[in-house]
Amino acid sequence: MRLGRLILAVCGTAALAAASGVFVVALSLALYAALEPTLGPAGAAAAVAAACLLLLASAGLALLLIATLRPRRALSSEGPDLGVDLLELARRRPVLALFATAAATVIGISALRNPRMFAGLASLLVGLRRPR
Repeated sequence: MRLGRLILAVCGTAALAAASGVFVVALSLALYAALEPTLGPAGAAAAVAAACLLLLASAGLALLLIATLRPRRALSSEGPDLGVDLLELARRRPVLALFATAAATVIGISALRNPRMFAGLASLLVGLRRPR
């Protein structure tokens, strides 16, 4: 996998994570507004918290099932692939993968807020090469 495609994949994943975060916040506000007249402020806040907990628990369970039930593929014979290596690292160390995902989300949000800074950092990272 080329570095450019990897950067695009990371940016796309971060943008998707940011958009889904905005979606969850908007749904939470809508649920609160719908429940507040009948349950009151405290009851509506508790219902929103329970709904968010249910959403996070189901997403975590789905990811856990995907990680444990997916058959492992053999490494390709054409050489090392960065994508396969990253997936294998995520299988071996899921906490590290969680923190990497959180870091990608933060980078994506900062890239959305300040694209010039992100473009400068990306050009700096692409310009760095290992000495041969």
